[in-house]
Amino acid sequence: MKRNILRTAAGVTLTLAVMSCNAALASNPMPGTRTLTPVYDPYTKQQSLTGVDSQERPNGMDDVTWARLQDDVIDYDEIENLVEYRSIIAQQQYAAIDNIAVDMNTIVDSLSSTIEDLNAMISDLKDAKNSTDNEAEKEAYEASIKMISAMINSSGSTDTLHVAKSSAESGLTSTVNRIKMSMHGSKVSIVTGMNAAFIGYQSLAELEQMYQKQVDMYQTIYDSTQRSWAVGMATDLQVKKAEADLKSAMINLNKNRDNMRSIRDKMALILGWDSSNCANVSIGAMPAYDENYIFTRNLDNDIAEARLHNVKYGTAQGTVDKNITGYTETDISRNEARENLNVSMSDLYNTVIRAASENNAAQAGYALAARQKGQAERSYAVGTVGNGEYQGALVQYIVSEAQANMAMINASAAVLNYQAALKGFV
Repeated sequence: MKRNILRTAAGVTLTLAVMSCNAALASNPMPGTRTLTPVYDPYTKQQSLTGVDSQERPNGMDDVTWARLQDDVIDYDEIENLVEYRSIIAQQQYAAIDNIAVDMNTIVDSLSSTIEDLNAMISDLKDAKNSTDNEAEKEAYEASIKMISAMINSSGSTDTLHVAKSSAESGLTSTVNRIKMSMHGSKVSIVTGMNAAFIGYQSLAELEQMYQKQVDMYQTIYDSTQRSWAVGMATDLQVKKAEADLKSAMINLNKNRDNMRSIRDKMALILGWDSSNCANVSIGAMPAYDENYIFTRNLDNDIAEARLHNVKYGTAQGTVDKNITGYTETDISRNEARENLNVSMSDLYNTVIRAASENNAAQAGYALAARQKGQAERSYAVGTVGNGEYQGALVQYIVSEAQANMAMINASAAVLNYQAALKGFV
């Protein structure tokens, strides 16, 4: 009779414990960003499902990188992190994981709490067993301990709480991995687009300097022409021409600034800034040009490296025909992806070399224009050349300077694009 009473009491206690645990968890679901020990390697450091902690700091990110990621400057070398952790698609990924993980985490937590409660119950039963001298009671306690232990974990059963918890955790991890994999291609496209936008912005920034110098030059000419007109040494037509040149230069400057602002705002929105904060965002400087980089590379090795990260190539390799008989569309797709990547890498390699040559030529042209400008300034000072010739030399200098700087940007961009392709961004 005592044995039956004890077993019944244990069963009632177990039921109440499970019900209490489920009720508590139902009212306080865990967020999807909680940490979880990977079931395939329980000895690794805990990682959050979304890749960030409760402060949205990426796992393992150092303080300097984290601080840069939070400022309002978009630098080229942090675009990948911005896309991964802050961008629109990153927020979509967090939301997708949260939507699925909340319920699955509730299941995991429910099972974990139940296991803890049952272990506590086993401990109490052991204490009760050790505190009695009645053999019948000892047997009853021991039977209850074995029954509850078997519910938690049993080498001969797959229907235990430990197995259920491991299955839930494994399913959660697999689901999160599938979500991240499904968004990888979009992330690659966004990184590639943002890299191009960053470089395009640098070109516009250089044009702004050129347009500003032209505005300053034409403003000086206009002021000088007006003074000459006031003393009868310039005609109305000359004044109107000087004014038209100034207005044209100002239109170019303002239009270019509008384009720069548009690119900056679009980059900021895509990379995760609120629309109200876009005006506070600035685009960082172009990375320094490494003119010797390409001569340290082996194209064949780099193509092999690029294949490891290229989405299109990887997708083609993962395509499998159910019935392969001879040369199939899958073979064609794989070969096409391989050849396209070979061509792309070869083109990027040759572009680096060509851009370097064009940069050298542009720098030489700029040096020549600088000498001609200096000579024109000296001649103009002593009156041996007129306004037209002097202005022509000045315009040529401004244009040559912009061309040299643009050539440097293009050469640097060619190297950056090649480096990006090695990581799959092509």
